[in-house]
Amino acid sequence: METPTITQIKSGDGYSYRVCVAGMCREHIQKWQAFIFYHQAMECYQRDAGNLSILQLSQDSILDAASTSPTILDDL
Repeated sequence: METPTITQIKSGDGYSYRVCVAGMCREHIQKWQAFIFYHQAMECYQRDAGNLSILQLSQDSILDAASTSPTILDDL
């Protein structure tokens, strides 16, 4: 997942703000709305991006899952 971004865009009526998160972009006219959305996205990013331990499987967890599986093949 890429780091969330916030950019200021000049338009005919003034400025708007674009916040992009995980391939999704939202535009806000009010600065405070953009910053709240950006802050929430950064909290999620920091919580999930730095926690790779949830993706790792230990050998014990794999063996436990295999021992309770109803479809274990003894002989291949």
